[in-house]
Amino acid sequence: MKQEKGHVVDLLFTLALFCVFATSALLVVLLGANVYKQTVAGMTQNYNTRTSIAYLAEKIRQNDVANGVKLGEVDGADALILEQKVGESTYQTWIYSSGGKLCEVMVAGGTQVKAADGQPIMELENLQIEQDEQGMLNLLATDVAGEATVLKINLRCEIK
Repeated sequence: MKQEKGHVVDLLFTLALFCVFATSALLVVLLGANVYKQTVAGMTQNYNTRTSIAYLAEKIRQNDVANGVKLGEVDGADALILEQKVGESTYQTWIYSSGGKLCEVMVAGGTQVKAADGQPIMELENLQIEQDEQGMLNLLATDVAGEATVLKINLRCEIK
């Protein structure tokens, strides 16, 4: 009779130990998944904000020539206008934010642009562009999470 009782206690102890191990393993997996989810969300937000600013900086630097960079508006939103001459023709690339997206459209010089004309590039809630007294171009990009990033560029050309 005593031997049988010992086996039951051994079985219950083993079963309890297994349950503790299984619960611990489940908690570790759940915590790991949560950390991974937060890391991916942070990386996506960081990617959208930094990539949009890097994209704008590169576009501005490519067009930093006389009359190459202008400021404008598309349906009330700030717009960056990059003008290029190809032969006798003039083309303008308009970059602006609309509907939570950074948009870009290339048109013939003098063409009126509407927000719906642009091709969405990436998520970006708002883009503010202004020129300060020293002629420096200030861009403020706000992503969909409300995180703002500032870019200041000193142009060699004059802005019109």
